[in-house]
Parts: sequence; structure tokens; C-alpha cells
Amino acid sequence: MNNKGIFGNPSDKCTREFVSKEATIIGVVSLPQETFQPSTHTKTSVLFLEKGKTQPNTLFMAIPVAAGHNKNGKETYKMNPNGSLISDSQGNKILDDDLPMVAERFRKYLRGELGDITHLGFSQDYTTLGDHIFIPEYYNPEIKKDLLSLEKSGKYHLVTIGELIDKNILQIRRGNEIGSQFYGTGEIPFVRTTDIVNWEIKIDPVKAVAEEIYDQYKKQQDIQERDIVFVNDGTFLIGKTAIITKFDIRIIIQSHLKKIRVLDDKMLNAFYLFYLLNAKIVRRQIDSKTFVQATLSTLGNRLAEIVLPISTDKKHINEITREVKDLIEQKMILRQKTMNLIGGSS
Repeated sequence: MNNKGIFGNPSDKCTREFVSKEATIIGVVSLPQETFQPSTHTKTSVLFLEKGKTQPNTLFMAIPVAAGHNKNGKETYKMNPNGSLISDSQGNKILDDDLPMVAERFRKYLRGELGDITHLGFSQDYTTLGDHIFIPEYYNPEIKKDLLSLEKSGKYHLVTIGELIDKNILQIRRGNEIGSQFYGTGEIPFVRTTDIVNWEIKIDPVKAVAEEIYDQYKKQQDIQERDIVFVNDGTFLIGKTAIITKFDIRIIIQSHLKKIRVLDDKMLNAFYLFYLLNAKIVRRQIDSKTFVQATLSTLGNRLAEIVLPISTDKKHINEITREVKDLIEQKMILRQKTMNLIGGSS
């Protein structure tokens, strides 16, 4: 049993390679966050090994969601969509615990009888383990199934962010750390992960720096209108986004943020990309590729692996683009009114 980060972080790859060379890995189960709460909040996985080294074709993986209790240790029970409790044939409440099902599916896997594929147990081809990553969420078969379904419908074209970067359609750059000694020295916002709220940057970020500090970074960061700011590191915040407006050009963004710029509007416009980054299927991928490194959650360079389902219907793209653009403009109007009100009360 170990911290989830060790199973996927690049810095711990040598540990995973050593284990692979010395033993046969037959299964990995990523336990629910609540499993050992309230005693500890550490996210853990269980690694199943066999003595001796053989070359397996596959290994078992599972992503149980329910642990039978909440973060306070109080038992939880299965419920219907309307919130009513589900009872067994004898009228007893049923503990909401996925682990017994995972154990049963593991036994079926070992017997070669696994059958259907779900997050509660699936077979993963050993040769497809990228960088010896042993985190089941990373290979979630239900996400792959849903993406494939979108592609087969003929309504969407699947492309990774990395492919768009290679084709010079997108450009991604990381922000900078300027040093806490410069906080509060001026009025230029130093935008951090917590300043990305409701698709926009806070009007008055807590930290602000002097003009001289801004001058040191403005050319390097090159913040422009319609750039997208994306939270790449930070527990519970990863994936949050904001579009740069005319009010946000004079800022410095933190290193935990990435700036995404559309270089070719004919292929993909910023507003539609913003919509895609917030789509449920994309957010699920972001969550699945977020690892814990030390005490910080991070998406790392795996952002490039995210698959975007781009509509093949130009009319649909134009409709989404218009709706997102209108929403951003409405936020700008409200922001201007708020700034005028604050400015008038001084």
C-alpha cells in the first residue's frame, strides 16, 4: 500500500521499474479517498505482486468509488437517485462499499472470467503502461469507451492537445514565481490558482506587485486578450479556467498556471476551446491524469494527452462559440460596473 503519487510521478519511475523487474505485478486497485479517513487523508493504492519474474500480458486494475463510510468515518448506504435508501430482500440497508465487488471481479480476472469492463475491474494490456504508470484512473476504460462512442457517432473528431501543439494550432506556456517578498508592493495583480473563479480572474487578487516587477515578466509571459489561463497544479483546483479580457492584460500569472493560446483561429477558436476544456468528458480526463506529487496535486505535462472532441458540425461550433463569447462579454460588463462602483466609492 502506498501514496498514489509513487505509482505515477516521473521522479519515482525508477522505483516502479525496480518492482517490475523483481516481481510480477498482477493487479493495482486505487482505493477511494475516504478509505482510511478520518485517520489519514492520504490517497492510496494497493499493489498485488507475485514472487518471481514472468512477463504478464495484462494486469488487473480497479477504481472503486465508495468505501462504505464518509470522511468522518460514518457508514454510508446505497441510495436511489431520489435519495431513498436501497434495501436488500430482507429489508436491510445496503452498505455503499465497492470493495467486495472489486474483490469478486479480481477473482474472476484470475480465472479468466472477467467479462464486461467497468471501473470496478478491468484488464489492462501490460505493454501499454506508459512510463510504468500504475495508476488505474489513468487508464479508466469508461472514459476511453465514451470517447470512442463520440468518435463513432461521426459527430466529433478526436484530437489531443499535444497534436494541436505539434500542428502549431495551440501554444502553451507556464507562468512564473516572483517571490513572496514582492507581494503587496504595487497594484499589478499576481494571479494565483485561487484567483481563477467562475471562468474569470478575481477583480482584486490578494497579491499585487510593483510596476517594476511586472516589467521584468511582461515580455516573457506575453499575456494577450483571449488567452486561456488554466490551473495545472493545486489540489481541488486543477482544470479551472479563465479567458483573458481587456481587464486582465496587465497581470503576472503564477507558475502553477498555464497560458493556452490559439494560434490558428481557422482550425479552432479560443471560445470553443474554452468550452471544450470545461466539457464533462474533458474534465473527467483531467481528473484521471492528475497525480499527487509530494503534497501537491498536478496534471504536469499530461495536459498534452487530453483528448478534445471537436464537433464536425460547423454550425454547432459557431453556436457554442457565440454563447460562450456572449457569456464572457456579460461578465465583462458586470466587472466594469463593479470596478466603476468601487472606484466611485473611494
